[in-house]
Amino acid sequence: MYLDAIAAQNPGLIRAAARFHSENVLPANTYVVDLDAIKRNAAIMAREADRVGVRLYLMTKHYNRNPLVTHAALSAGIGSTVCVEVADAFYLRRFGLPVGHVGHLVQIPRGNLRAVLAMRPEVMTVFSVDKAQQISDVAIRSGAVQDILIRIRVDGDIIYPNEEGGVWERELETAARAIAAFRGVRIAGVTTFPATLFNPHTAKVETTVNFPGLLRAAKKLAELGFDISQINAPGASATIGFEIVAAAGGTHAEPGHALTGTTPQILYPKARSPEKPAMIYLSEVSHLFDGKGYVIGGGFYACDTPATLGDDTKFRTAEWQPHAFVGRGPETIMNQKIPVDKGSFFGRTNNATDYYGGTLVPEGRSDIRVGDSAIYGFRPQAFATRANVAVIDNVDTEPRLLGIFDRALNLLDNDGYPLPDTVDRVRGRMESSSKDTTAKSGAFLEN
Repeated sequence: MYLDAIAAQNPGLIRAAARFHSENVLPANTYVVDLDAIKRNAAIMAREADRVGVRLYLMTKHYNRNPLVTHAALSAGIGSTVCVEVADAFYLRRFGLPVGHVGHLVQIPRGNLRAVLAMRPEVMTVFSVDKAQQISDVAIRSGAVQDILIRIRVDGDIIYPNEEGGVWERELETAARAIAAFRGVRIAGVTTFPATLFNPHTAKVETTVNFPGLLRAAKKLAELGFDISQINAPGASATIGFEIVAAAGGTHAEPGHALTGTTPQILYPKARSPEKPAMIYLSEVSHLFDGKGYVIGGGFYACDTPATLGDDTKFRTAEWQPHAFVGRGPETIMNQKIPVDKGSFFGRTNNATDYYGGTLVPEGRSDIRVGDSAIYGFRPQAFATRANVAVIDNVDTEPRLLGIFDRALNLLDNDGYPLPDTVDRVRGRMESSSKDTTAKSGAFLEN
């Protein structure tokens, strides 16, 4: 879906990935991230958010919470992070990164509350009175009071698969009064998802049907005497949408795909989206059989699901046909773009496990060989895969590999084994990142 946009806007990333793969530096089944583009995108978003008065929580799941990427984005001005599930919080804290918002879209399990509260998150989202009471009970034992957001639900809201939950607007007053009796929590605001989405027909980020209910809930809670400091409005959060959030009455947004430049608006020139594509998926042709090229899987999971509740029709992009660049080196990698079977791309057609994925289905003459690099561009959800994440920079001059991380965020050595001192190495890299301009490719792993 994004392959042509990446080729046009960041061809150096594609060439660098192909080069490192051809040299056996990068393995198959690896998301490759351009750290310079990440820094650029983060700085642009931070400036715009500051201009319009919106605070940002960074969504890190799309690139599997990689600490180098997160640190770069925060250093560029993004305020804090949002943890879509409890694992995000643990991975961020492992590397000394801040935890801003937890519990949305996935509630924090009861047994993890003590550890998460010890991280001192700014806010935690609750879907129910019961969860608020659980948080309060744990917070009281630690002598803390935790600010919480209530997730609001209204009939007709847009809801995506497996994301149902929240407090019905009609039950909000009763729920809020009950929560007010819990000494360990304090209602600080409300949230919903998605509050905004990109409309390809207008080439603009627009508020969704969820937004009015969010505002009504905030107003009701204020009338009940609660000090509402946060109207959290995530959804396709990106530079061109922050002013929309602010104008509609929101206080916070949560960019994710905008950081990696994989938001739909980069496909629409009229949108004038300033973010640059910063992430691709690299794999390798495993074998050829019956006219098709089978590619090593592990990372073929993409965001492309319609709402299961509510109507998101006007925000849906046109049907798309995935392709891959297939070749044997940086000079020629973009010379051959091969169609991909869409069912195998998602790994869900006949088998939920993508042992092989992104199956190549060439039309006419093609030159595909076993071991070739296969490069894809799509909206990633790397945290839901078993793929590696590699971080590189200097893609347009002399590409430099900063590190390859496995799915558990362990640095890998040159043979693919996890390094036992990953945390020390990564924290050292983050501390010296602003000074390190001379290290050669691979130096991060060797020093």
